[in-house]
Amino acid sequence: MDYYSTLGLRRGASEDEIKKAYRGMAMKFHPDRGGDEKKFKEIEEAYRFLSDPEKKNIIDMGGDPNAQPGAGPQGFHSQGPFEFHFGSHPGMEDIFTHFGFGFQNRRPMRNKSYNVNIRIRLEDVLNGKDVDAEITLSNNKKKLINIKIPPGIENGQNIRYQGMGDDSLKDVSAGDLIVNIFVDNHPRFVREGDQLIFHHNITVWDAILGANLKIETLDNRSIDVIIPPGTQPETILSCKGEGLPNVRTKRRGNLLIRISVTIPRLVSPNDKITIENIRANAGSQ
Repeated sequence: MDYYSTLGLRRGASEDEIKKAYRGMAMKFHPDRGGDEKKFKEIEEAYRFLSDPEKKNIIDMGGDPNAQPGAGPQGFHSQGPFEFHFGSHPGMEDIFTHFGFGFQNRRPMRNKSYNVNIRIRLEDVLNGKDVDAEITLSNNKKKLINIKIPPGIENGQNIRYQGMGDDSLKDVSAGDLIVNIFVDNHPRFVREGDQLIFHHNITVWDAILGANLKIETLDNRSIDVIIPPGTQPETILSCKGEGLPNVRTKRRGNLLIRISVTIPRLVSPNDKITIENIRANAGSQ
């Protein structure tokens, strides 16, 4: 598999480019969103290899990250500019021993890293959330892990917890836990970065004369919003600090209220006369 092509990237892409491509592809093809499960698994595999500096280095040098140590040129592994481990052929140990070199052909041991997918609500993005996850270690023992999801986390973002993966092999570093976050759609709000978008319909009369609205926020508070007289369709009103927190700065974005104006399809004869009089007077001014 060409892991770069799977994520729509050029060979040698940066860590940030790989993360960004993975988030976009994971959102598009995730099975919970109606995507292709086989394609999603290929995307996860590509990201797993390309996000690992060691395996990415093997891929960039034309190697196969799936090859086991000792598999020959396709599975070469380098720990430094002058330190290489090569696979051996039958009798190779005898040759090295004959010339006075110690030789060991053993597979390096390491604990596994685990991927966990977690779905949260938009309210959890606002407040953050603690989630308990259970993973099964290589020795079949269960391990309960508490995952702290920070406020402002983005859909498709992942969090790496170093040393919180498999630790069944002693005397070697524990594996990592990689938590992939997916945020469910909200029935009233649409997220755009740190901002929340709320669509609200008003009557043509409220658009002309103005009105007062009460909007329930994401954290179940009621705020007053003034619709000014003469409001036009698709006007956007901003409520500062009522959006989502930024995962880095912790500052909250804004709540944007996008106004749509509903025009009545049927008007009574009396109302029609009144409206025509208003139009005539407006035209004469």
